[in-house]
Amino acid sequence: MLTLFIIDSLPTEQSFEVKGDEAHHAIKVLRTAVGEEISISDGKGNWVRAKVSEISKSSFFVQVIERGIQVAGEPKFTVLQALPKSDRTKEAIELLVQAGVDQIIPWSAERAIAKATSDTQSKWQVAAFAATKQSRRFIVASVAQPMDSRGFLASKPSDSALLVFHESAKVKLSSVVTKEMNNLAEIIVVIGPEGGISQSELGLFEQSGGKVVAMGEPVFRSAHAGAAALSAISALIGRW
Repeated sequence: MLTLFIIDSLPTEQSFEVKGDEAHHAIKVLRTAVGEEISISDGKGNWVRAKVSEISKSSFFVQVIERGIQVAGEPKFTVLQALPKSDRTKEAIELLVQAGVDQIIPWSAERAIAKATSDTQSKWQVAAFAATKQSRRFIVASVAQPMDSRGFLASKPSDSALLVFHESAKVKLSSVVTKEMNNLAEIIVVIGPEGGISQSELGLFEQSGGKVVAMGEPVFRSAHAGAAALSAISALIGRW
């Protein structure tokens, strides 16, 4: 699979120059060579397959071979992810992006050890950008501002399914998720912190129409659970 570079805007010309951070990464880190084929995207779904035609110290030129558009999947996949321990954050984001998440919302859950800071959104977005490239996706997953439970529920779309994953749930995920959910605008997955979702939070989610569901007997780490949930949902609705 071709190495992917993501730039702000994809030129319409058949030959164009790539500058900035992506050019630096290609030239200095990856040692990209003239004649090599690569993929370039604008992060919004538009992409080209191109051949490197010229390399300078700080930029390179390509000749476009093929163009295309990756359309975002429907329904939209959103994960309300409780703030993980700092050493687990990057791992959580990478796994979510690889599993097909469209939007990640950092969640200031009651029992979360980590706390949101002024740069949480920007740091998570950088990690999501890198994970998008690694997983060869042409649409960069977005990261919202950190929210608490009430803030999130106040902004939750009405045409959505809210699935709250909890180890004490008696209802299996497979008994709730069906192909009929493809008619929804959004599927929202709630992943709690290592300390678990509190009873008051569970109550709030259920009052807002959330379904508390289980995903097998083994207990996942918070950083891993979201990717497992998205994978199972993708299979159940027929996306995979």
